Amino acid sequence: MNKEEFLQLVSKVSKGTATDAEIARCEAWFKSIDGEEGWNTEELGKSDLKKKYLLDQIQSQIHQRENGRTRSLFFRLAAAAVLILLGTGLFFYKAAILSNTAKQITVYKNDVKPGSNKAYLTLASGERISLTDASHGDIAEQSGVKVTKSATGELIYTIGKTNSLSKNITGSNTIETPKGGQYQISLPDGTKVWLNAASRLTYPVCFAAHSERSVELKGEAYFEVFKDKSHPFKVKSSGQEVEVLGTHFNINCYSDENVVKTTLLEGSVQIRNSFKGENDARTVLKPGQQSILKDRQVKVKEVDPEETIDWKNGEFVFTNESLSSILRKVARWYDVEIVYTSTSENPPTFTGSVSKFDQVSTLLHMLEKASKVRFTIEGRMIKVKQ
Repeated sequence: MNKEEFLQLVSKVSKGTATDAEIARCEAWFKSIDGEEGWNTEELGKSDLKKKYLLDQIQSQIHQRENGRTRSLFFRLAAAAVLILLGTGLFFYKAAILSNTAKQITVYKNDVKPGSNKAYLTLASGERISLTDASHGDIAEQSGVKVTKSATGELIYTIGKTNSLSKNITGSNTIETPKGGQYQISLPDGTKVWLNAASRLTYPVCFAAHSERSVELKGEAYFEVFKDKSHPFKVKSSGQEVEVLGTHFNINCYSDENVVKTTLLEGSVQIRNSFKGENDARTVLKPGQQSILKDRQVKVKEVDPEETIDWKNGEFVFTNESLSSILRKVARWYDVEIVYTSTSENPPTFTGSVSKFDQVSTLLHMLEKASKVRFTIEGRMIKVKQ
């Protein structure tokens, strides 16, 4: 984040128009100030006592928040004060998160690179194709349906024959991402799907042969569904079925999580609890709502949907998130083994953000700066001490 981007972010916070994810990101900058270490002294010179005092007050206000309403008030006041300081030419960097790169290098003897576009495609014939190694262009054809890898790495299906013939096309394909992988696909109906790490999506080669567009998901995916009122789009996942006509939503149904979360960004979706009767336990979500399936029961709450799809937008955004939850994300995205046994009665939670395309040490360093947790990296194993 450069100075101009930070100014825009702080301005939105001070006006009260920022999302929770943006507030968390901005707050991470505030919390990263660590004495003179957080100042760009070459560009701005030594800070005088008044500026230092005001920033101390800002930090104090942040720590005094006790609830959401207080959080918004104090944080907006703090952001407004920073805008005043920035107007005089003052600017600071994320000392605890992204600056002092040299220090981060010395903390860990080893490091792990972030994930990238990696996936495998299994055709109806059973043939398995590594999309990571496949060249751009046509990579397969199934009964007139072409499968193409675009220059940007997206998988695209194109039906090359008439609709009457396409109704005779049967069979399913599966795309799966390993740990440390992600991928984007455009389904035969035009629906776009982004797959997170360690996820799998199974779908028909052609939807025209079916009365409904039904797919199966394991892991996490973000959907932008192509509108087709005559063919409802359904996503089957752990213990639930989500039905839509055309909308944007995210589903998190990893097997190592104890809940299934469905978050709606646009349109509407209906969720059927598979543990209940066919006509029972149907829940309709509105934009900005998230359903949580736990212990065979569905609950709905208001959320910041942009924070839910941080992974799609290239970031890790945490808002009072537990260390164990963060480490599960780290394990999936960096393809590492985590050795962690929590003995604390009050495990730490974290608020902040960092690019998911940084090496793992950047994220671990941020966690260390904010707590007493310590990490060591041994090959592809991360050991946690608390």
